[in-house]
Amino acid sequence: MTIYDIAKELGVSPTTVSQALNGNTRVAAKTRARVTEFAMHNGFRRSEQARNFRLKRTFNIAIVVYNIDNDFWCGFVKAVEDALGEEYNVLLCNTEGNPEKEKKIFFNLMQRNVDGVIVQPASDEKKHFMDMVRNSIPVVLLEETEEPELSFVKGNDHLAAYRSTKVCIEQGYRKIAFLSIPPDCVGGREWIRGFKQAVAEEDCIGEVLYVKETTCEEVEKVFLPRVGEFPLVFCDTHLICMLLRVLFTHHVRIPEDLSLIAWSNKYFLSYMTPSISIISIPVEEIGRRAAGIILRNLNGEPHVEKTFIDETLILRESFQPSAGSPPAGVSGQ
Repeated sequence: MTIYDIAKELGVSPTTVSQALNGNTRVAAKTRARVTEFAMHNGFRRSEQARNFRLKRTFNIAIVVYNIDNDFWCGFVKAVEDALGEEYNVLLCNTEGNPEKEKKIFFNLMQRNVDGVIVQPASDEKKHFMDMVRNSIPVVLLEETEEPELSFVKGNDHLAAYRSTKVCIEQGYRKIAFLSIPPDCVGGREWIRGFKQAVAEEDCIGEVLYVKETTCEEVEKVFLPRVGEFPLVFCDTHLICMLLRVLFTHHVRIPEDLSLIAWSNKYFLSYMTPSISIISIPVEEIGRRAAGIILRNLNGEPHVEKTFIDETLILRESFQPSAGSPPAGVSGQ
């Protein structure tokens, strides 16, 4: 059965049938419903290949991530899928932080004519991104870029670290540690820059403790000898599980012996006893905004957007004000 058969049976034009099956609102709702119902009950199947060829689209959007082993991407991918709608497919690619692998992925995606790409860059190199853009394939980065033809959407890592550190200093903390892997992306460097700026302005002691391997043994070696020096520690998302294991194993009480804030969206942290304070990254909003930029470009509106989205400090049971300070002024969740 073809759209011409449907048109003949229903007494409408083939163009009306085509538009109705595509959900075009210029066709009256009753007519759309009548065409759709007739097609469904009579075994009509639309040729997606022919449609895609006509529209010069594949309806595939790629998400290229730095490290797929991070539950950040669960909420992000869902938000992108929801924002794009049922018409689009999402392809998930993992670079493992390897710039050469990233270039190969972009080459393959271009050969397969994807309609757009959302990427967490593996390096500062932008040539393969620009190759996409100059072939009319919109690209949205999840890290900041000054390149005028590239969009980005990301959490404001520097400002979040700066503000959160300031809140802790206001609560009486004068010695603060930041436990981190060596920063290998712009976001990680911005966390540390914001932290260092805040402690320098307040003439406090702030030290970044780098862990070279994401293992409990390495966290124990780096942090355990320093526990007594720092009553408060910020911990990045890659290390929070290892740090909690080390602290519990060595009977370091949270928050009595050590207040703890994780830079993480890991859902289980709110269910722990004590519940763990976090700096929450607006995953869903970032995903929606990135998808929106892709759609605007695909719908004929050339558009570059550079957007920071605020991240939120959520203080829970793992944080208590330092002795003699006023109660914390940030609401918990």
